[in-house]
Amino acid sequence: MSAERYRPLFKLDAGGMAEVYVAEAESMAGFKKKVAIKRILPSLLKDDRFVRMFLDEARLSLHLSHANIVTVFDIGKSSSTYFIVMEYVEGVNLKTILQEFSRRRMTFPVQLTVWIINEVLKGLDYAHRLRDNETNRLLGIVHRDISPPNILLSWNGEIKLTDFGLAKASTQLESTDPGVVKGKFSYLSPEAASGLEVDARADLFAVGILAYEMLTGRRLFLGESDYQTVQMVRAAEVPSITAQNPEVTPELENIVRRSLARDVEHRYQSASDMADDLLGFLFSRSLKVSARDLTELIADLKKKHPATLQPKVDESNVILKLIEDEFADIRSLGDEDDSGPPTGSQPLTSLSGYDPSAPLALDGFDAGDLSPAPSGPGEAEPTPVPTPGSAPMRMDGADESHSRGKPGSSGVKQAPPPPKPSASPLPWVAALLLVLAAGGGAFYWFVLHGG
Repeated sequence: MSAERYRPLFKLDAGGMAEVYVAEAESMAGFKKKVAIKRILPSLLKDDRFVRMFLDEARLSLHLSHANIVTVFDIGKSSSTYFIVMEYVEGVNLKTILQEFSRRRMTFPVQLTVWIINEVLKGLDYAHRLRDNETNRLLGIVHRDISPPNILLSWNGEIKLTDFGLAKASTQLESTDPGVVKGKFSYLSPEAASGLEVDARADLFAVGILAYEMLTGRRLFLGESDYQTVQMVRAAEVPSITAQNPEVTPELENIVRRSLARDVEHRYQSASDMADDLLGFLFSRSLKVSARDLTELIADLKKKHPATLQPKVDESNVILKLIEDEFADIRSLGDEDDSGPPTGSQPLTSLSGYDPSAPLALDGFDAGDLSPAPSGPGEAEPTPVPTPGSAPMRMDGADESHSRGKPGSSGVKQAPPPPKPSASPLPWVAALLLVLAAGGGAFYWFVLHGG
């Protein structure tokens, strides 16, 4: 079992692939904290390819540790589905704020927009530059879903990116054929909208879209149909920002436009380059901005939406009760038995085989109720869940003949069987005589070779 017990408090959000619950996690020592638990919709488990990609991407998200990225604590499973246990950010997402500002015909203050975008870029720069600890190989992580719902703003003024793991898995699941475009069309890059491979610069294009919408209060790419939206993204035509918001200077507009360049070679090549230009803009104008400014800006949203901060738990909610029963069954992936520690406290396997353009292989990885990826055609067969008294599942891929100590196994020393006591006392009498005659050395030789 996991080292923590989870009690669902309320449902936070739901989408096409998962639903998110806020839960209270209680450790064995009695310590309690709020966490967000993403529950993968059980219907998706029918797609074996998606499950493998999800597990790889979820494991990858455990390696991300940055102030501007939502922390993933654990990956768990129950008898029916999988879960991601992550940090709960008390606040709202950028989509909620943009919608509220649109209703009020407001836009973000220019300097605060620059500060928020810079915080997003700091998280992206960390992820884009992340290397494997063992090989020092660049992992080539691309978020692929930088959009308002995935930018979280806490009541304390923190900016955090979420859905690093699931975003890539969902993209690959939907883009099953070359040239097929799926996803949040309005925040695609031109290369993604054309069905081409993407790199970190696709995330920077999406950041430019966010900046445009925050500064103008209008959507950049939104057609009357998905097809029209994709065509607009491919064309990458950006209306004048200054004409819509006179507070935006030509210098700032040029920074945003560079991130929105249709040609990736004309775009910012790294998140840190764009962040440097944004900070230079603030410094050149002596603009002071901090998390306090964001806290004050969204303070009235906190008052208007108290349910977002602390909703009342409905003890009679039947659905919540069912979820609570399911949460009670959560086990960390990698638990070999009920007493084992959670995966999050164990060193993860090396990511040296990570390929940013393809799902990772799961060779040797035992998910508990899914077998490793088969070497031939067909889907993986279910692996029985260990029952009390049964042998624990192995995660190290070791040869079981070694662990069982079979005769002849390489590297395994067998203890010699204890000598059988002789029925007759005569050998021991002879041994005593030998000791007296030849000393202890003869006795030692006789015990080993005589009798």
